[in-house]
Amino acid sequence: AFKAFLLALIPAGQAFSGLGQIRTLYIARDHDDLGCLTSQGKWTTDEALCGNFYAYRLSKNAKGMSTFRLAGVDVGMCGITPAGIFKCGGVHDAEFGTWGYEGPVKQHDVLRYGQYGVVASDGNNPPALNEGPNEVHFYSGSEKGKYVWLVWKWLED
Repeated sequence: AFKAFLLALIPAGQAFSGLGQIRTLYIARDHDDLGCLTSQGKWTTDEALCGNFYAYRLSKNAKGMSTFRLAGVDVGMCGITPAGIFKCGGVHDAEFGTWGYEGPVKQHDVLRYGQYGVVASDGNNPPALNEGPNEVHFYSGSEKGKYVWLVWKWLED
């Protein structure tokens, strides 16, 4: 009943609100879709492991920038660990935001945490199917492979 009440407050299809997936788009001009995040917040290229998230919109301004909290539907609130790793479940929740209408990927709201947005892993970027999901952190310049933006794919409830 409470989830239905929350869903009724959120306009359908709004980025980073309601029920959705978090997709990983390559930072290069073509923005290839390189997978998704699991409900624990790990990067995977296995579509069967894509998690469902619930985004709780907090605010939106005239420039299209919004703030929100995220939860992995199966595991709980999402946040950033002291080591800088994006994680859902067993972590203090964080206030995330978007870049707004002038964001880095046209027609997509892109997740940011403070001034940070590009994420990568310490493994393969993107992770190979046979290695399983990888933890992601904000790009530091030392990671190999392709780095990604996190964008919202809205799902109907």
